[in-house]
Amino acid sequence: MTKQDDARRKNLRRLLKDGAGDLSVSAEDLRWLLDETSRLQQSNDRLRRQNRRMRIKTGGEVEGEGEGEAEAKDPQVVVD
Repeated sequence: MTKQDDARRKNLRRLLKDGAGDLSVSAEDLRWLLDETSRLQQSNDRLRRQNRRMRIKTGGEVEGEGEGEAEAKDPQVVVD
């Protein structure tokens, strides 16, 4: 996180707080926000895969719960 990122975030929060209706956001700020969201989603997916591997490696899977059942309970689980 850079100072510029922090300033953009604060500016967007201020716009949201001050605005009663529709907001106008510059294309540059929108592009930054979408890029940041994509990076966070990729990081989240990577951490889910790592956590799942660690649970399997350490035997942390619940007995009787097959891989298909795990996916049904948590649809965001990524199977390698």
